[in-house]
Order: sequence, then C-alpha cells, then structure tokens
Amino acid sequence: MNIGITGSIACGKSTVSNYLLEKGYTIIDADKLGHIALTSEDVKRKLAEKFGDEIIENNEISREKLGKLVFGNEDNLKILNSIIHPKIKKLILKLQDEHKDEQFVFLDIALLYEAKFVDLVERVIVVYVNEKVQIERLMSRNSLSKEEALSRIKSQMSAEEKAALSDYSIDNSDTIENTYQQIDEILEKIKRGEWE
Repeated sequence: MNIGITGSIACGKSTVSNYLLEKGYTIIDADKLGHIALTSEDVKRKLAEKFGDEIIENNEISREKLGKLVFGNEDNLKILNSIIHPKIKKLILKLQDEHKDEQFVFLDIALLYEAKFVDLVERVIVVYVNEKVQIERLMSRNSLSKEEALSRIKSQMSAEEKAALSDYSIDNSDTIENTYQQIDEILEKIKRGEWE
C-alpha cells in the first residue's frame, strides 16, 4: 500500500519520515526527487528558457536564485511546477514499482494535493502544527524574516485544508515522543483498515 505523508512547510514531515525509516519502512522523498529533477538537462533547458540563463551557475540550476523568482510570485511558481512536477511524478512511479512487494511504502511530499499527486497513494497522513509554531520553526530553520516565512507558508494549501482532505492526522506541536506515539497508533489503524 502506498501512503502519502504531507503537511505544510516546517510542520515536521521529515520527523515522521525519519521515524518510519528507522522502523524499516521505505520512504520516497519527493523533495529529494525534485533536486534530482533539477539536474535533468531537459528540465534545466526549459527553466532557463522561462526564467533566463542567470538561474544557471556552473551548469546547475541555482536553487537560491530560482527560489527568489518563484516564492511570492504565483505565475512563476505555476511555470516551475508545470515543468518539474511531471518529471517528479515519473521518478515516484518508478520507485513505487521497484518497491511494489512491500506492505507499506510512504511518499513524503509537501505538495501532495497542490501537485495533484494524490492519485499515487491509497491513504494520506497529514502532519501539522499551529501557525505560530510553524512560523517560528521556519524562521529558525531557514534564517528567514517573519514576512519571508509567511510568504512561503501562504504559497501552500493551509494545514487545516490538508487535514480535512486526509485520512489521518498527526499534531506535531508537542514532544517528539508524543509525535512518535501518534505515528504508531496510525500504523496500527492502517493495518486494521480503520480510519480516523
């Protein structure tokens, strides 16, 4: 069974994925696949055509320069996604096929709903925190101002919207032990075929 793990930026998807990885489950990390997709000659060419050659440094896409062009600019973000999402989807499908005999395979993807990748999974777990904690974590993690952090948060679907669409939810605002306990409980529910 393919299970999606999603959540808005700085809500703790990685914490959940790392715990599942330690328990021996396969994690397909869409963010890592996004980095791989950016190295594709085809993707580099299309992005340079759309955003200009200045986003290329040492024959690689400068993620920093690209980020400045797309965060807070909805049109540019749509262009980027239209180029990169099909490539990521292909990579995900290939990995899912390689692991098709496993009981559970987890797909860690922030933009599961926004990218319309929900058809790649049978169940969805959303990880969330309240917005105050989210802003603080993002500012601290990425050395952003409050305005920059809010801009990135607002560029994604809200945690509440994702929670309403998902099958299971994990509140990652408390201790790490509390988060791990919630993951274990969800795993048991999935095994029993129960919903939240």
